[in-house]
Amino acid sequence: MNLITILILISAGTIMIMFEIFLLPGMIVGIMGAALCTWGIYEAFTTLGTNWGGFILIITIIFNGVLALYAYKNLYKSRFAMKEKILSRVNEFEDFGLVEGDEGISITDLRPEGKALFDNKLIVVWTFEGGFISAQEPIKIVKISENKIFVNHLNK
Repeated sequence: MNLITILILISAGTIMIMFEIFLLPGMIVGIMGAALCTWGIYEAFTTLGTNWGGFILIITIIFNGVLALYAYKNLYKSRFAMKEKILSRVNEFEDFGLVEGDEGISITDLRPEGKALFDNKLIVVWTFEGGFISAQEPIKIVKISENKIFVNHLNK
C-alpha cells in the first residue's frame, strides 16, 4: 500500500469522525471512521516502517485534535447551531389559580391521568387514589402537590 492510499484512509476516517461528532450521532459512523484511521496508521507502520508509522500516528492525532477543537469552537457560527436562548424551564408548574375544592368536569377518561375543564381552562389532572373516572363526570380538586393536580369524584 502506498502513501497516497494511507492518507486517503486516514482522511476518510477523520471526515467520518467529524460527521459523527457534529452531524450524525449514533456511533456507527464514528466507529467506522476510527477504524479507517486505525487501518491507515496500521498500514503506515507495516508498509512504510516504524519511523514513518510513528510520524503519521502523531500527525493524525494532532490533526484530528486540532480539527475537532476548531470545529467545536466555530460550531456556533454554522447554520446547524441554535441561535436563540431557551427561556423556559422543564420543571415549571402552573396551577392556573386553582385551589383545593374547585369543581370542574373531566373531559377525557382519567386513568389515572387525563384532561379536565376548570373555569374554561383545559388542564392535565390525576385521580387522587389512582382510580378511574369516566369522561364528562363532575370532579373536585382534592390536592395540589408535586406539580400535579389531584381530583376525585364530586360526590366523594
